[in-house]
Amino acid sequence: MKNGHILKLTIIAILTLIIVPVSASAAVSDSCLDCHSSMNKFPAVIDDWENSKHAEAGITCESCHTAGADDPDAIAHMGLYMTPVVSAADCGNCHVAAFEENTRSLHSLGTLYYEVDFDGQKLPYLESEITLDGYTTASHNATVNGCQACHGTNMTGKSTDDPDVWPNNGIGRINPDGSSGSCASCHTRHVFSVEEARKPEACQQCHLGPDHPQTEIYFESKHGSIYSTEGDDWDWTEEDWKAGEDYRAPTCAVCHMSGTDELKATHDVSSRLSWELEPPVSKHTDNTANILGTPISDGTTWQEKRERMTSVCEQCHSETWVDNYYENADATVELYNKKYADSSSIVDGLREDGLLTEQDFDEPVEFKIYEFWHHEGRRARMGAFMMGPDYVQWHGFYELLKDKAEIVEMAEQIRLNADIEASLGIDVSSERSENDAKTTPGFEALVLVASTLTVVMIMSRKGK
Repeated sequence: MKNGHILKLTIIAILTLIIVPVSASAAVSDSCLDCHSSMNKFPAVIDDWENSKHAEAGITCESCHTAGADDPDAIAHMGLYMTPVVSAADCGNCHVAAFEENTRSLHSLGTLYYEVDFDGQKLPYLESEITLDGYTTASHNATVNGCQACHGTNMTGKSTDDPDVWPNNGIGRINPDGSSGSCASCHTRHVFSVEEARKPEACQQCHLGPDHPQTEIYFESKHGSIYSTEGDDWDWTEEDWKAGEDYRAPTCAVCHMSGTDELKATHDVSSRLSWELEPPVSKHTDNTANILGTPISDGTTWQEKRERMTSVCEQCHSETWVDNYYENADATVELYNKKYADSSSIVDGLREDGLLTEQDFDEPVEFKIYEFWHHEGRRARMGAFMMGPDYVQWHGFYELLKDKAEIVEMAEQIRLNADIEASLGIDVSSERSENDAKTTPGFEALVLVASTLTVVMIMSRKGK
């Protein structure tokens, strides 16, 4: 946390209790506001702040942006030291519980999840890394505005002058002060609205698209339908937000964060998740470590997390309704796991037999098995838990069935090609490379022979 912040914010808090602000500008004199107002610099930012809860409480620009001279993100500005990077820890000076809860959630691990794939060179198909003649000539030019826009960048040891890490408001951004998270991902600056963060549109910045279409699933669901038709009439600002009083159907925030008669509200969006639906094989969120070596949320068992979510559901639904829904959703996930095991074993067999190159994502079958779990599989699983029947069936299991047929056909073709190469005396080893075809003498002439033999072998196999 920034040096001197705790003392400063304590003084501000005391003054706020003593002085009842008549208006934002009358309550506090802020040198940033004075200067920027006179220069008409960032007028929209000033307007946003003046309409915020922060302004009402006397929290000014200096409260959040002031930095110590030795802070890693400090910038000399107008005789002061400030930072444009307001970290989660900065917000945590006042919002202690929210900061601690978010820090243990999967949201705060967004950047680390990205780096696991990047460091393992699993994302070349997204141009995370462009290598020519053995030299890396560009680094994640596509993903800095793609994956990392939501996952977050790692600002450790870097400054805001570096376009690879800034600007960025990814939910898992690793800040220069070492904290993880960007509260502005959901409570966009400089209003930092609770109402905004409670609406599903806040979540759709990241949770949408072919690989994690929670937003599309939500709006397809009965919950989303009710929100779309009635949401404008709900009370979005009530601090103790209650089902049936302030809203009629849940939003993303209701299910994953809001309080009930039995639960406290939380910023740990993982505390009610009983399944991990993102990886190739779904598993329960027990108090075992995930792929990053950290517990899911607070380390409680998946049954405890399920009970928390059940408490949310039972504000509107009977115990039998909820139990039956979960039983069907669980069965859907188990069915998906079996289908993935079946299809992935085909690709694994090709790799074990040395029929695929060592490079990831340079052959069509690798893209297909990836999309099997990362696209279609996620849609089927998420749809099952979020009342999205079209995503379970037509965007999910139908596509999985189609993927399986294509994987089988691709595998057969790869093995046929290997048989043909072997019959022509071409060395097929475990050290296959993506440049084999370009370096094989007389390859063009062999293509015609191989194609003819392939047709013959396919016809003979079908005739059996």
